[in-house]
Amino acid sequence: MCGIFCYISQNHEKSSQVPNEWNACKDLICARGPDKVTERIEYLTPNWFGHFNASVLWMQGSNLNIQPAIDSIGNILLWNGDIFSGDLAQDNMCDTDIMLNALQSSLNIIPVFQKIQGPYSFIYFQKSTNILYFGRDIIGRHSLLLKVNTDENVLTLTSVASKELHGITEVPAIGIFAVNLTSSRVNLSCYPWKEPDLRFTDIIETLETHLNVDINIRETILEFDTLTHLHMHPDIKDLEYLESSSCLDNFYKTLKYLLESKEIYERVDHLSHLLHKAVEVRIKKQPKFCKMCVQLVLNGEKVECNHAKVGILFSGGLDSAILALIADKYVLQNESIDLINVAFEKSVNISRKSNTNNGEQATEDQYDVPDRKTGKQTFMELSRICPKRKWNFIEVNVSQTELQKHRSSRICNLLYPLCTILDESLGCAVWFASRAKGTIDGSANIYESPCRVLLLGMGADELFGGYMRHRTILRHKGWDALAEELNIELARISERNLGRDDRIVSDHGRQSRLPYLDENLVQYVQQLKPWERCYPTDKMTSGLGDKLLLRLVACKLGFQDTANFPKRAFQFGSRIANSKENAKDISNRL
Repeated sequence: MCGIFCYISQNHEKSSQVPNEWNACKDLICARGPDKVTERIEYLTPNWFGHFNASVLWMQGSNLNIQPAIDSIGNILLWNGDIFSGDLAQDNMCDTDIMLNALQSSLNIIPVFQKIQGPYSFIYFQKSTNILYFGRDIIGRHSLLLKVNTDENVLTLTSVASKELHGITEVPAIGIFAVNLTSSRVNLSCYPWKEPDLRFTDIIETLETHLNVDINIRETILEFDTLTHLHMHPDIKDLEYLESSSCLDNFYKTLKYLLESKEIYERVDHLSHLLHKAVEVRIKKQPKFCKMCVQLVLNGEKVECNHAKVGILFSGGLDSAILALIADKYVLQNESIDLINVAFEKSVNISRKSNTNNGEQATEDQYDVPDRKTGKQTFMELSRICPKRKWNFIEVNVSQTELQKHRSSRICNLLYPLCTILDESLGCAVWFASRAKGTIDGSANIYESPCRVLLLGMGADELFGGYMRHRTILRHKGWDALAEELNIELARISERNLGRDDRIVSDHGRQSRLPYLDENLVQYVQQLKPWERCYPTDKMTSGLGDKLLLRLVACKLGFQDTANFPKRAFQFGSRIANSKENAKDISNRL
């Protein structure tokens, strides 16, 4: 993970000065990449100059590569990404070098991005054309923010900002953007990832209004298969096996029964294979050193590191449990895996009578929240399935005092420009969880995970129909409407979740990796019919019909209880959110 920053201006008198925008972002940018921070000031054209800054978290290659990366002909690259698969993927070579070489050899750089499978955001100045390109991958897994000041003719791009930068917005993950620096004014073009539709047009118009800049739409880059061409009205034979399982007396027997179907088992097996590949590459593509040891290595010391290098944000629910069990296959047996479980202090007093018949107040366990209970249950089941693995179940307990302190001083800036109550509650929960500081096995000693890779379950609900609204839509509008909703939710996940969560997790010098949003897995699941992913009908209640395909994977892997845990929103499971508040309202606590 890296922090990237670019400031483009025509005011040459200020070229030697540090931009105010960089001062506002610097601390947060540097936290993303604590291994190396570098700044370059470059005259790009006779009219334009640029400040390019980057902080690097060394995650690839045999050595740390400094950014901004500049090649022999003056092209400049700021790259925050991972090439996990595809034509450009190479082992033991830094992606920054791969991208710089690939972009240098192509006058038209757009096709290069067709070859990338993995999360990224980037900024690239092509010297021969004087064009500045920037953007996020098609799923939008890494953050990139944009501000345009048309009065001063200035453009700012940054991984993360602060509330001081008024008017900044997230770069939408709808395509690759370009600024032609042969022009005298800031200008924007967009190469759409896929054929523009009504949603694309709405996003572009909103962006044009916000930035006060017209955006020229260029040729489409690629087209992903979607569900729109599928027949969405199942025949009786499509559902009869699912319907026949409803007579069984418990969820586990139902899952085992469904796995006896050859057609269902083949889908489960293929999905399991894709998940294994996605987890494997996200575990193995990193230096063999934890946060502590990597600093020793960068100082020239020789180190043998057996500390935990992989952590999992672990509510104990279905999504994180599957990731943990698969991770066991690819993490060295002598290394522990950190399972990070967060709970927020609750103030509930309960009365009980004493032996003297006098009433007294006893404080309920302040952190005995729903996710802590399911976390412990799933931890026990993991220990049963993988008895040789050392699992560190980290109990992250957050007091109200600590929450208020970090929310107002740090988290509010990481969330920006997002500011709703939902963003606040989820952002705070993810920030404390990814800090990974708590206790293990009831010890009073504080343990802070040294891992630099965090596996997160983001995307599972959107792909496999995990929300209660999916059940409601199916009941009232049918399978066509559910298929459309699943498509829309995946398209919106970048603006709703992923940019925010990337900014939050990276603040601790760790990298979030999202196996459920691997391109190969997403492409496979999207071509399935909705009833092949989930079956949220009255015949299959919550804890079974939602995310049915994923529950079958869990059952096949060896889970029993965990395969049937119902979906619980992170903000409620950790008890940070107040269910009486409207999640869409602007938060007054940020």
